[in-house]
Amino acid sequence: MLNTRFRPGLALVCLVILLTGCASGTYSKTFKRPAVKPGSYVQLHHEYQVPNEFARVYFRNGKQTLKGNIDRFTPYCYISMKDIGQAGQPQQVIFPDRFYVTKVIESNDLQGGRRTYVASLGILHFDDGPSNVNYQLEMRLSSSEQPGVRALTCIKNADDYFDHRYPNLSEIKTALGDLVTIEAPEQ
Repeated sequence: MLNTRFRPGLALVCLVILLTGCASGTYSKTFKRPAVKPGSYVQLHHEYQVPNEFARVYFRNGKQTLKGNIDRFTPYCYISMKDIGQAGQPQQVIFPDRFYVTKVIESNDLQGGRRTYVASLGILHFDDGPSNVNYQLEMRLSSSEQPGVRALTCIKNADDYFDHRYPNLSEIKTALGDLVTIEAPEQ
């Protein structure tokens, strides 16, 4: 049994250890905004087929790819349509065009949290939280020739506490390659 005269000191040491463990080190919550702003233009240089029953065309490392081939730990982008293509109908096509960026929306999406239910009660559970955060930059697009094209969205995965930011212009260009060009707004 502990001597009673050491208990207050032990409680103080435990409190100091607890508070020190919760203190943040060099973490900085600085968000760097990408260079894409409303008034910019998005130039598509090629024609893209949108698979039936889908509304998106994905890009990664300068190539068009399927959603299943996306590596979530490298920046990627997709062009989305306003409507989902219906089975039995002709595929939707996105033609080369110059789109005006009407709005830019920055958002994030938590991914990968796992829950373990205790004794199948469904009441008590352990939640390990999100394993990563996707930082999304959605550029709403407008073209009188192709009103069905909705947006170009680029995503960067922040898988650690020191990389919380939206995709920058360099990462967006890497994801799109020469398939799509982003032009800054005219001054």
